[in-house]
Amino acid sequence: RPPRSTLFPYTTLFRSLLGPTVSAQFLPGVSEITGFGGVTINGKNKATTGIAVALNMSPQMGLEGEVGVIFTKDETLTISGNAVLNLGYGTSFVVPYLTGGAGMLNNGGTEIALNLGGGFKLFVEPNLALRTDFRVFLTTEDGDVEDLERFYAGVEILF
Repeated sequence: RPPRSTLFPYTTLFRSLLGPTVSAQFLPGVSEITGFGGVTINGKNKATTGIAVALNMSPQMGLEGEVGVIFTKDETLTISGNAVLNLGYGTSFVVPYLTGGAGMLNNGGTEIALNLGGGFKLFVEPNLALRTDFRVFLTTEDGDVEDLERFYAGVEILF
């Protein structure tokens, strides 16, 4: 067994490769704000952008409000309220999550939309993360169920 002093440089290197220790996202009352951009898919790829604000109610559960715009010939406004289930525990710097909620799409007419999805938060600092997200939105138009898929990447700040 090597002496303890011989292992120190290796454990320090290993910890630095794993990234920062993260604890802020697991504290109730911590808020998150995410600016995002991406693409919405429904026959044609359309650019999308928006902002999401969340409040963590427990170490694993948060509530999120989101406003976005899908850029089509007539921009489509999206507004939703979501529950977010963080699946990471402890001081992980990669936090997978699941999300689902309800809201509306408005592009001249207002439609109710349900959404379900998930993604990852990659923490680069204890209060700063890169976020990826994939969602499926289900809407009804003229009695027919339609779906939109959205992928985005964003920057998340915790405060």
